[in-house]
Amino acid sequence: MSLQLQENSLDAYLDEGLKQQEAFKTLVEKEAIRVHKVFAQNEDGRELLEHWKSSLMMLPSAGPNSTQIEIGIAEGIKQFVRNIIIQTKQFEDATSGEK
Repeated sequence: MSLQLQENSLDAYLDEGLKQQEAFKTLVEKEAIRVHKVFAQNEDGRELLEHWKSSLMMLPSAGPNSTQIEIGIAEGIKQFVRNIIIQTKQFEDATSGEK
């Protein structure tokens, strides 16, 4: 009887894991839609992203007197902009076949 109980527990554990994966996937998809609406479908968003790309992405992260914290912040900003670019492209790639 304890073997049956363990199997049921494993099934419940796997079911919960699958539910969490699906919820995370839904959350990521919603975020990608929002990012695309703001930075690809909106003229102000496109201009802002272009400004960030040209002004923030092209600056060196480290200067002669930069601290580790300043370098980390600069790299974090660049990663934020990269993530917007990546999410926008992935959304466009994923929806290009739907048209």
